[in-house]
Formats: sequence, C-alpha cells, structure tokens
Amino acid sequence: MTSSQAQDLCTACGMCCDGTMFGAVPVEEHERSRLSAIFDLETTDGTTTFRQPCPQNQCHRCQVYDLRPSSCRGYRCLTLKALDAGEIDIDEGARRIAEVLKAREAVRAMMLPGETLTAARLRRKDLAADASRLPAATGFILALTALDLLLDRYVREQDLQMFKAGVS
Repeated sequence: MTSSQAQDLCTACGMCCDGTMFGAVPVEEHERSRLSAIFDLETTDGTTTFRQPCPQNQCHRCQVYDLRPSSCRGYRCLTLKALDAGEIDIDEGARRIAEVLKAREAVRAMMLPGETLTAARLRRKDLAADASRLPAATGFILALTALDLLLDRYVREQDLQMFKAGVS
C-alpha cells in the first residue's frame, strides 16, 4: 500500500471528521489559543473540545489541514492501521469503508431533519426504552446499532467502541 492509497481511502471516508464516529474532538491545552480562531471551542470539566461535524471539513477535505489539532493529526482508524501493518490490502480497506458508509446512509435516511448522529444516538436510547414505540422506530434503532457495530469492527479503537467485546 502506498501513502497515496491510504490518503485516498481516508478522504473517501471522512467519518472521523463528519460526526459519524465522534461527537466532539479534544483539543490540547497548548493548542487552545491557536485553534480558538478556527473552531468554536467548548471547555467542560477542564476538557476543551469542538463539536462534530467539523466545520472545517468541506467535501471530505480539511480546510485547515496544516493547522489541524494534534488529535486529528495523529488519528488512524483500525482499517488504516490494518493496511499499514499489511493485515489487509487496499481493496479490503475500500470494501470495509464502503460497507460502513452504506450503513451510515441507511441511518441518515431515517434521521430527523437537521439531526446529527450524536443526537440520533441519544434518540435511540430514548426509543429503546419506550415499549410502545412504532415499528419504524425499531427499524431506526436496528439500523443505527448496525452502523455502530460496523464502526466498532472496522474503524474505532477498542477504548472508543460503543459495544465493547466481551462485555455482557
């Protein structure tokens, strides 16, 4: 695999920037002043973040690539790490990302107007607790859960997974 192939796969995906994987991105203390001019930063309990989807992600391209936060700069998803290690080839990497993107589009078709995936996940929790929910709500719960399981399998690091392996 070449670095160009990895970059192409990364920009074709963009799920780490568009709110699919994360609701917020942490910002290091030493970056706050520099990034406050670029992002709407929030600090809660001593942790500074900016919300996803990233306002600097336009058409799968970072508009502030050279100035991006260290958390963005250092991020590599599970699929990219597997490519780097030679565990999978570029075709398998592309297949995985396509599968996750297809699942995400199925969820987006069921989301409320203007709803983010973070808000959809909160709505899933509420709907799951509602025994009188409509069948469409059950379909939404299942589709979003399928997306999160695919993200856990192919994209998220273990400490960021929604459904931890071995936990019952």
